[in-house]
Amino acid sequence: MKGKRFLSVPVLAVFLLMLFVYYSSIFVFLQDWLGLQSSPGTLNAFLFSLFASLSLFSFFSCVLTDPGHVPSSYAPDVEFSKDNAEQKKCDKCFAYKPPRTHHCRVCRRCILKMDHHCLWINNCVGYWNYKAFFVFVFYATTASIYSTIIFMSCVFQKDWDPIKGSSLKIFYCQCNNWHSSS
Repeated sequence: MKGKRFLSVPVLAVFLLMLFVYYSSIFVFLQDWLGLQSSPGTLNAFLFSLFASLSLFSFFSCVLTDPGHVPSSYAPDVEFSKDNAEQKKCDKCFAYKPPRTHHCRVCRRCILKMDHHCLWINNCVGYWNYKAFFVFVFYATTASIYSTIIFMSCVFQKDWDPIKGSSLKIFYCQCNNWHSSS
């Protein structure tokens, strides 16, 4: 089940986009701006690599961590009347539901403290992976802002020929803006 989550197109797209942003930030723009052999270039490459690695690790954690499902053997502790017990059962899988549990139509099971089903991690965000998802969003945002700073510093510091190599840089800028907004 966990291995199949990696085979979805959105998960592979996010992974490839993260690799593209990492490569272009370090080996295209940072190299062009400061050079990787200089002390500031090495420090910036290290810091960006740290944020990118943390973002990638938390992304994999989101994909692989089970959000928390209701076990099939779950039964409420307190005895209920027949009417009240029916209200605590899921309409789709007919299992008892603890409070704040919702049925995910994509995963086809009840998820504990379900927030939403995220297409980009091909998994629900629930009780067990909510922290990993929050950390992923934080590190991805931090890495995107850092990448944008590297890109903008390179653009404003260098006197680029507007024709030479501009298509790659415009494409990168658009991809970075798209990655930051999603």
